Amino acid sequence: MITDFQSFAGPGDRSLRNNEIEGYQPVSRIGERVVNSFVDSFEFSLLPDHLTKKQMFMLTDAGDSPIIETRPHFHEYATVQPGMVCIARKKRTAVFRQFTAAETSVPVIACAACIPKADEKNFFFVGIARSKSVRNPSDGVGPDVDEGFTLSIGGMVTLLNTSGDVLHPGDLVEWTLVTSATNQGRRPRAGPRRIGVQIASVSSPKVIGRVLTFAKSGETFDLLLKE
Repeated sequence: MITDFQSFAGPGDRSLRNNEIEGYQPVSRIGERVVNSFVDSFEFSLLPDHLTKKQMFMLTDAGDSPIIETRPHFHEYATVQPGMVCIARKKRTAVFRQFTAAETSVPVIACAACIPKADEKNFFFVGIARSKSVRNPSDGVGPDVDEGFTLSIGGMVTLLNTSGDVLHPGDLVEWTLVTSATNQGRRPRAGPRRIGVQIASVSSPKVIGRVLTFAKSGETFDLLLKE
């Protein structure tokens, strides 16, 4: 059975191996560029209640297509941990034109739950989460934690290899909503599907950077972000 690393909350997830020798260790901060950000709640309101196998993997067969993914709770959707890939929808300027927060921050999403692979053309890469924003279940009063967090848009970052392939120094990496290693059965409730990475070609418009360290599937690796 393939372990679906897209359900893990970034390279610092407690379900991954972490001890005194191995685990999540952020790479050097030298040369990094940072921007402020917050989770785009409008994207959550657009999500369907569920996603079928045919929709998620762009299958063309006419057979039965079972439901394999359901919309997560908002506190799961909006939680961001360091090392997560963050993207944003194209042409969303008009939506946030009247929001003061959007004047100094970038609205992004770090969760790919219920977004099919066919929608990749509607998003673009923004950066890698540098700080965390952990949400709690809503009590109807309002958020009790800081919604803002920072993104690395330049320099070196540490990511989790969700591609299912072995990454070598020098490989180009791109973001993806659904990796080839994603289990095509019903998704586990360990966590919602996150935006993953995979090996890219030189001509890919989704390239985010170049690999600096060796990493097997499910291991952390250092990446030099594309600028």
